[in-house]
Amino acid sequence: MKLVVAEKPSVMRDIAAVLGAAQKTADGALCGNGYIVTSARGHLVRLKQPDEYNEGYKKWSLSDLPIMPDFQFVPIENAVSVLKTLARQMNSSKIDEIIEATDAGREGECIFRYIYDYIGCTKPVRRLWISSMTEASIRAGFADLKPASEYDNLYSAGFTRSKIDWLWGINLTRLYTSYFGAKCSIGRVRTAVLNMLVQRENEISNFVKRPFYKVKLSNGAEWFDNDADCLSERIAAEKILEMCKGQPVTVKSITSQKKKENRPLLFSLTSLQIAANDELGFSAARTLSVMQSLYEKKLLTYPRTDSSYLTDDMAEILPGRVEMLRAFEEKAVNLLLSNGLNIDGRIINNAKVSDHHAIIPTENIRNAVNMELTSDEKQILHLVIRRLLEALSAQYEYMDIEYVFDICGETFKLKQKKPVNLGWKALCPDDVEIPPEINCSENDTFYAEDIFITEGETKPPKRYTESSLLKAMENIDRRIEDKELSGYVSERGLGTPATRAAIIEKILADGYAERKNKVISATEMGIKMINFVPSEVKSVEMTAAMELQLATIENGTASADEVISSITEKIKAIIEAEKHRAHTPVAEPRTVQRIPVGKCPKCGGNVYKFVRDNTGIFYCEKAPKDCIFRVYEDDYFFTSKGKKLTEPMMKNLLSHGEVKVSGFKSEKTGNTYNAVVSFADRTDKNGNAKIGFTMRFEDKTKR
Repeated sequence: MKLVVAEKPSVMRDIAAVLGAAQKTADGALCGNGYIVTSARGHLVRLKQPDEYNEGYKKWSLSDLPIMPDFQFVPIENAVSVLKTLARQMNSSKIDEIIEATDAGREGECIFRYIYDYIGCTKPVRRLWISSMTEASIRAGFADLKPASEYDNLYSAGFTRSKIDWLWGINLTRLYTSYFGAKCSIGRVRTAVLNMLVQRENEISNFVKRPFYKVKLSNGAEWFDNDADCLSERIAAEKILEMCKGQPVTVKSITSQKKKENRPLLFSLTSLQIAANDELGFSAARTLSVMQSLYEKKLLTYPRTDSSYLTDDMAEILPGRVEMLRAFEEKAVNLLLSNGLNIDGRIINNAKVSDHHAIIPTENIRNAVNMELTSDEKQILHLVIRRLLEALSAQYEYMDIEYVFDICGETFKLKQKKPVNLGWKALCPDDVEIPPEINCSENDTFYAEDIFITEGETKPPKRYTESSLLKAMENIDRRIEDKELSGYVSERGLGTPATRAAIIEKILADGYAERKNKVISATEMGIKMINFVPSEVKSVEMTAAMELQLATIENGTASADEVISSITEKIKAIIEAEKHRAHTPVAEPRTVQRIPVGKCPKCGGNVYKFVRDNTGIFYCEKAPKDCIFRVYEDDYFFTSKGKKLTEPMMKNLLSHGEVKVSGFKSEKTGNTYNAVVSFADRTDKNGNAKIGFTMRFEDKTKR
């Protein structure tokens, strides 16, 4: 008997349906046809916190640093029962092989291996590695299962990354908090990103605005002299105006050149997050959440990809896949199929696909028109469909025209781009600017009756939007002078596609940055913290160097022990150096105050939210000593139904005692339904009182 371990119940059901495992077991798995299909609920275990190794670490003390434990795992809250079930299933004498079917990526690999090692399983394992959840993809994956050992280096790099992030974050957070005089949360990647935000604030603060003046004709032509198209003094602009006004204008030259603008690449996760922020105002975290949902609904391929290309074996499926999109973009599909698909190296490139190819619709997209999708899902789906059609279209062609006019020896220039063939831009024709006609020929003359001056001023760099910050993280090599480091991160960036959203959200949750509409900027506390820590803790070069070391584990050229030893020595050196450095504590400013989510239903205290290990936690200010209120956003009550406990949901629970939740997914059938959720007391395995939840149906009928 083979045991298939999926990452979550919805994936378990999809795989079981393909394998013919339709009979439900007493412990919630599905069996049949020689398989038992079960699932985790995402991460079920975590690395211990310092005080779980030694209670003395509850009090932060410089004398305890560095803290370098022999790493151990403990169950995540509410995960004990799921772990017990998996342990019973995986260690059963009926099982002779385990098939690892968690998400095909580093995080999915770690989820399975952490569980496998924690419960002490020794059964042989093979790996299912697929990029979409369609029936065809699942069948192909099971026909080509890989030995789990092929992914040992991937797991080792992932586990080492977790250890390094723990060592770096725990030790340096405690170190600098002790000197800083306020909480100083340090992260290996997070602090480097915050440093970018602070650097931008410094650039804006130090920027000196300067006025400039332009002299223009009514047709749009502007005065031009060598490389200068404006003047710094108004008096100079007025002299040119006085000299040229009413004088004959000679058309000195008209030159034109046909040019092309290539169509955009297919979406990677980061480029999709950028587009969704630009066009829809979605945060990176929101886009990833929607993408994950569309992946689980089998409409889009695997979301956490860093590639914008497909593999050569996928070229043959593209005409059929485009044909399936008629219900969404009938006119564009007809035009594209009549002109022919542009399938070239900009679409197909095996060398630029590592674990997963670009995000495209699956063959199940034909069913999307009959599915109940949220507004967010429809909008993200539309972006991906449109991008596929754009990428397969012809290039945009235009005439680049330059008019040069002469007035009394002064030169005026006008540049225009006139569309010739819309190509991929035909999908968004309203975005194509059609310039006004200029009716003249070389050596023609007319008079400069309507000539005027416009005034402007130089502008400082713009603050980051989530879109531009993601672009900066992806193109971090432009900030690194070291050629080896720059070359390594040039196609990887800062962080990973799967973690960038969480990194940004953590910076915001710590109060080091704030989001206003699309703009993200460093707060006073964030600026003070970055100014306080040395460059080796906050530089992108430091983070890139660590990423390069982690890559040596993944490609097998270095061991995990070697890399961890190198990083721990660096941490020790930083701690030792700070002992000999003068520190001026920085008081936490009033502007960085925690904002309560609501009032605790148990004691009336304020309930706050903080983020630890990329997971949101709602807690009462009097917990744990005088109150039991502490709830995780990934509480099993919600995740088992395909949801997370969001801050707006918690606000409603605290203020009204209940919240209506749409789109819960049944663990038994996979059907969605709506329910009203409220708090309910529960006890853990040790008999301790905890906060739980219950629900009711408004119409008494689950849909």
